[in-house]
Amino acid sequence: MRSRSLFLGIIMMVVSMSQAASLFAQVDETPLAQLYVEGALKAITAGRWQDAESLLKQGADFSNVSSDLSYLLALVRFQLEQPVGSVLEALRQAKMTDRWQRYTAEAASVLEAQALIQMRQFDQALQSLQPLFPSADVRFLQLKIFALQNYQGQFSRLFSQVVNTYPLDPRFAELYFSYMKDKVPGSQDPQLVSLLLQRLPALQKTDPQLSLLAVPFIQDISERRRIIEAYLAQGNDLLPILSEALNLGVIDEPTAINALADRQRISVELLRKVWTQLRTDASHRLFSEKFATYSGRITEDSDKDGISEVIVEYQHGRILTYQFDANQDKIDEIRVLFDQSLPQQGFIAPYEGSLDVQVYWDQYPLVEHCTAGAVTYIPAPASFSYAPFKLKPIVGTYPEITLLFPEREQLLPRLTERSLVSFAAKIIRPGTLAKDSLETIELKNGLPLRSTETVKGRLISILEFTLGQPDLQRIDMDLDGRLETIRRFRLGTVQLDPVDALAYQQRYDSIESDWDGDGVFEYKDTLR
Repeated sequence: MRSRSLFLGIIMMVVSMSQAASLFAQVDETPLAQLYVEGALKAITAGRWQDAESLLKQGADFSNVSSDLSYLLALVRFQLEQPVGSVLEALRQAKMTDRWQRYTAEAASVLEAQALIQMRQFDQALQSLQPLFPSADVRFLQLKIFALQNYQGQFSRLFSQVVNTYPLDPRFAELYFSYMKDKVPGSQDPQLVSLLLQRLPALQKTDPQLSLLAVPFIQDISERRRIIEAYLAQGNDLLPILSEALNLGVIDEPTAINALADRQRISVELLRKVWTQLRTDASHRLFSEKFATYSGRITEDSDKDGISEVIVEYQHGRILTYQFDANQDKIDEIRVLFDQSLPQQGFIAPYEGSLDVQVYWDQYPLVEHCTAGAVTYIPAPASFSYAPFKLKPIVGTYPEITLLFPEREQLLPRLTERSLVSFAAKIIRPGTLAKDSLETIELKNGLPLRSTETVKGRLISILEFTLGQPDLQRIDMDLDGRLETIRRFRLGTVQLDPVDALAYQQRYDSIESDWDGDGVFEYKDTLR
């Protein structure tokens, strides 16, 4: 009887444990995820975006039960100008989880489109927007894409459709004024401009600076001047309207030059525009004097999307660093360090087939050597040039203007393994025969001639090449100072390709060793 009771007790305990495990497995973790979301929102409201990101990263374990958490993490990263790849990664997680409470999958698609637009992936951005309801956000981003692609006809047609759909949204007027200010108006544009100017007083209540963008479209000169004077009278920043203020005579040329030179960050486009507006020799001299000793950052936004892809840092008129973010993903494709305004070291990120390379210049653009990972490529003196940019006066001509600016080359040569080998006279890379050994390969016209391998300065291998192919290798296998082992390679087994020829280690045909130095090979082997 006691045994039976004990058995029933064990059965009941097992059943209870199974039910508890089942309940535990079914616990909904969504409320826990929402605690992280709510905490992050409080941090964002207080302006603590970094704290919000840290909190959301702590809650990453719950990203499989809450799309809100991943979406908000993407939004925070986008705001903090983190690498765009990390933004898209968080959005992919949010869409894959597909469990929304506070936000929606549509909001994720809109943010995804914004990130893709920043990276100039316009077709993918349009695909993200295409299935969505044509809300104000969706239409605005579609118009922005057409503007950045400079599809003026498509821009004007779509704008004429949405201008009356969202008449109180100032973003559309802002985008129109920004894009069309340098364009030849089409047949629809006079009517659109007239409509936007009529709405300007109402739209200004939401966006007070909208009138500044409208200034070039206002025919009445006195009204244009009045708008700018009223803006400056309120103590607002001069820089956004500096060129227009100078053009209308609201400020004089010395004021404009001093205002530029005092800035820690200015765009090269504005500098060049102001330079063309200067009318006197005295102003040109003042400009030259001020910028000969400029300290700060000068940016370039070649596609006019409001995001600078080039940042050049100066100290006392000399360049310190150059940064180029080709696809605007917040990861520099090229970063160059300068000394005495001359490039000394460049960091080239892997893109479009290029390796991750560090370039060291002797006298720019002549390269002293390059490193890719643990491999060093050394060209013959004055034989290899790599110039991602040309240094030219930022405006005017030298020596009138001494401040230089890197003018980026449109077709940047790629630094692939093949291109580095083809220019190399010597390659130094980790050896394969002993720990911490180094192999040095001598080349001519891109083909290897001879390889030596050393460890702590001691020679342990000599390999001779014939017509760029490995031929005979002598090796000190036991590190006693004698090259007692011979490897022979079968000629013709590899093509005359510099990269293939350097991958010779496993291609030998036979090996033999004279361990005691008596001239007799105690060990022989032939590979088939």
